[in-house]
Amino acid sequence: MVNNSREVGLARRLGLAVATLTGLGVIIGSGIYVIIGVAAGQAGNAVWLSFLVAAVGASFTAASYARLGRLKSKNAPEYQFVNAAFGSQLAFLAGWLILLAQIVSSAAVALGFAGYLNSLLDIPILPAAAGLIIFCSIVVFIGIGQSALMAGFLTIIEIVGLLIIIFIGLPKFGQVNYWEMPLGFAGVLSAASLVFFAYLGFEGMANLSEEMRKPEKDLPKAIVLALVLSAMAYILVSLSAVSVSGWSDLSRSAAPLATVAGQALGEKAGLALTIISLASTANTVLVLLLAASRILYTMSSDRVLPTILHKVSQKQRTPWVAIITVGLGSILFASLRNIQQVAEFTNFITLLAFIGVNASAIKILQKNNTSKIKHILVNRFLPSLGVVASIWLAVNAGWKAGLFGIGVLLVGLLVYWITRITTKTVGKHP
Repeated sequence: MVNNSREVGLARRLGLAVATLTGLGVIIGSGIYVIIGVAAGQAGNAVWLSFLVAAVGASFTAASYARLGRLKSKNAPEYQFVNAAFGSQLAFLAGWLILLAQIVSSAAVALGFAGYLNSLLDIPILPAAAGLIIFCSIVVFIGIGQSALMAGFLTIIEIVGLLIIIFIGLPKFGQVNYWEMPLGFAGVLSAASLVFFAYLGFEGMANLSEEMRKPEKDLPKAIVLALVLSAMAYILVSLSAVSVSGWSDLSRSAAPLATVAGQALGEKAGLALTIISLASTANTVLVLLLAASRILYTMSSDRVLPTILHKVSQKQRTPWVAIITVGLGSILFASLRNIQQVAEFTNFITLLAFIGVNASAIKILQKNNTSKIKHILVNRFLPSLGVVASIWLAVNAGWKAGLFGIGVLLVGLLVYWITRITTKTVGKHP
């Protein structure tokens, strides 16, 4: 099945539409279906404002990804960007942070899937989560085309779910105070830091660049489209949800959007949203595993991770060793159960990497190839705002997330130096 007699590259089969759908699939995932309830408890009926603030914060970094993606359209973008600006060690740490963030996120979302499934069929949580991870890993191994097709199909299902919530709330729009903040504006900002988790995914789209037909042209467009569409959907869903149920009911529910549907249309509608939530969480796991395996594949090709992770299946043309490694790592992290805590952990280590990406954009784009005003605005001001927004959001993630991030960085440094020493040894003694 696997032939290593010659180097096999990844297949370029993705266009703008499929790449955008794939990005929407991981952005519009478990975040809106789960995090909105926790966020409502902090922001009240103004939770829509938290999603708006988080979207603005994400947009600065998304602009850096889009700009740099035109210049360096390769997988593991954080690693590629920081490497070009600051060298291999910091680049490794940036790629390592994003890799761990996606593996931990996939484990957490798989547990969310398992919780929904348990409520329907009484299947134990951990076996259900592991089963989903194994199934998604098999799909990712079969091929990028099949993975993107499945992700696109599931994305359509989850978007339908959000549209249902929006239409349910339309008749009630304007009947509540959308500025009600039980914890004041500080609660809105705290919730914004939390719901930033719901926007993660735009950065993972760049991991598909080596499998896109025209990455230099389509990748920036796909990132912008996915982020704008998801932000619009989140704000409308938030307004609808608090119009139907109010922030208090949302904050007490483990399945907040199912609660909204159930209160408005009855028990059957709540069941339908539960099923849609299963599709949404499954889709998120699929795309996270897909992106994480591509990060491993690319970093191993640069020999900053073991080169065995670079092996590609001759038939499927997918990085099979990287896929297995990511799947096993996700199952290992599935012991994490608290969705809020996991979201904060994921946010913190991702934001550390975002600081590096925005700083890289400032350095790489320092040459003025456009008008002076546009250069200052696009190549200086926006990345600088990205640095500031990322630092602010990271600080608001909490001290536990900070400790977790420091631990991930220390482990990353250890892996980096062990790999360097091993690679040099192998090079001297073939």
